[in-house]
Amino acid sequence: MLPAEVILAALPAFAQTPAAGPPSFDVASVKLHKGVITFSADPAVHGRTVISTASTLRDFIEYAYGVRSDQIAGAPTWAFSEHYDLEAKAEGEGALSTAQSRQMIQALLADRFQLRIHRENQEVAVYALAVARGAPKFQSAAPDAKGGYSVRAGDKGLHMEVRRGTMAQLARQLSVTAGRPVMDRTGLSGYYAFTLDWFPADRTPPPDLDTPDMFAALREQLGLRLEPSRAPVEKLVIDHVDKPSEN
Repeated sequence: MLPAEVILAALPAFAQTPAAGPPSFDVASVKLHKGVITFSADPAVHGRTVISTASTLRDFIEYAYGVRSDQIAGAPTWAFSEHYDLEAKAEGEGALSTAQSRQMIQALLADRFQLRIHRENQEVAVYALAVARGAPKFQSAAPDAKGGYSVRAGDKGLHMEVRRGTMAQLARQLSVTAGRPVMDRTGLSGYYAFTLDWFPADRTPPPDLDTPDMFAALREQLGLRLEPSRAPVEKLVIDHVDKPSEN
């Protein structure tokens, strides 16, 4: 029989190697966006770089964890009002996947914002976004169209322009002003281009307004409808977060 010390010495070296952590950026800059905001863009992947312009902490969390605004609980007021510019790069070859970029943003939020979260499930009232009778009233995005959408607010309501967007993104945007979460139940999985003008459901319209409400706008302009429903919704609860230092 071999001595115990010989057996221990023969154990595989990998047994003593610590597990690798989540993927992270090699270089990242997070700076407070100063001045008037004339343009904003959610985090987007460009090769192995992720860039975001005038985004809030809420925007970063939505992208990193794939949640809607209404799913975030416990956020401080500055998480919705202060805007940041992000440019982060990962070494290596090949473009980052969405899943990889999300994991890296999660690691960045934990490092720069000291973000700590936990999750809870609750069943709540929702709207189901579905295709109305007939075909949708919008087209597929051009193959070379760059992703992104913009939403502008004015006295007559909201105007959305989408060059290359998904129905899930539309549902998340509608959730902001619908008064309850909007769930994508269209069954449409492609990328689309469209515009939408509507008055938010969570505001009282002036008596002389000619902008349609959210329900009519979706039906008339996009061929979609909202159906009241209930569904379990995961809440992402913020336990701790700090403002990042300039870097």
